[in-house]
Amino acid sequence: MKADGTLFTLENDELLVTVARHGAELTRIFDKKAGRDVLWGADPAVWDRHAPVLFPFVGKCYEGRYIYEEKEYQMPTQHGFARDMEFEPVLCDLDECWFKLKDTPETFEKYPFHFELEIGHRLEGRTITVMWKVTNLDSGEMLFMMGGHPAFQVPEGHSIYDYTFEFNREGCRKGQFQEELHYLAPTSGGYESEELAGTLSLQDGRVELTKGFFDTALTYMFDDAQVSSVSLLLDGRPYVTMGCDDFPYLGVWTIEDTHPFVCLEPWYGICASEGYKGELKDRKGIISLPGWESWSKSYTIQVG
Repeated sequence: MKADGTLFTLENDELLVTVARHGAELTRIFDKKAGRDVLWGADPAVWDRHAPVLFPFVGKCYEGRYIYEEKEYQMPTQHGFARDMEFEPVLCDLDECWFKLKDTPETFEKYPFHFELEIGHRLEGRTITVMWKVTNLDSGEMLFMMGGHPAFQVPEGHSIYDYTFEFNREGCRKGQFQEELHYLAPTSGGYESEELAGTLSLQDGRVELTKGFFDTALTYMFDDAQVSSVSLLLDGRPYVTMGCDDFPYLGVWTIEDTHPFVCLEPWYGICASEGYKGELKDRKGIISLPGWESWSKSYTIQVG
């Protein structure tokens, strides 16, 4: 592990990985064998993030606010606030690093819970494991969501239309593949709408990213833990594979005309439904954590 105080590097013979204190964000995955970067470089002219952490919300709150115990709170930005905060290093070793964030008076004004959020990254061979731990630092229940948002850039000489998605579900027998996936989709305003839900047809678990693929859904939000792993294939071989077993939601997103990357997003939570003004505890995808307890989950990114 190498560190300059703001950026921490994990490295082995296969990969070089960097993680920033700001947002505890994965900022680089360099494939030494192929000689190329796999993670999006955060060009500010296109999209200035690499793999932001989504906490305490995934997506938008309706009209930038929400109700908790009959009181209204402002949350104007989507995906919460953790991605824009400075985390404290907890453990930084040769192949693993952890960062910690606690609530502040400023976060408590817009999110009335006392919490500790720990984000870890572990490098093993060609696999990065991203680990989350949320601890409730109070006696009452804590309501939250948690998500990942890594963007995988297109290698030189390719376009996003060279990608093929391969979806798998834990428990499928060898040689058996899903034939379709149900998805939810957001409106142009960023809210989930039942009217935009649909079904994506697959062939042997695969579907090509063809022109207009994201005209059908601005973001494909696969629900009900339908996907336990998803690969981006190039020339029929895995370029990158995300393991997200037991995650209730998986988002797939890009903007075709401008974004030379595809995001594979494992979520515990989802954007608010169009017009939702109910209590936070009743919002789709919300997690309830009892007092003084912790919640831990992880997902993996395998290169090649």
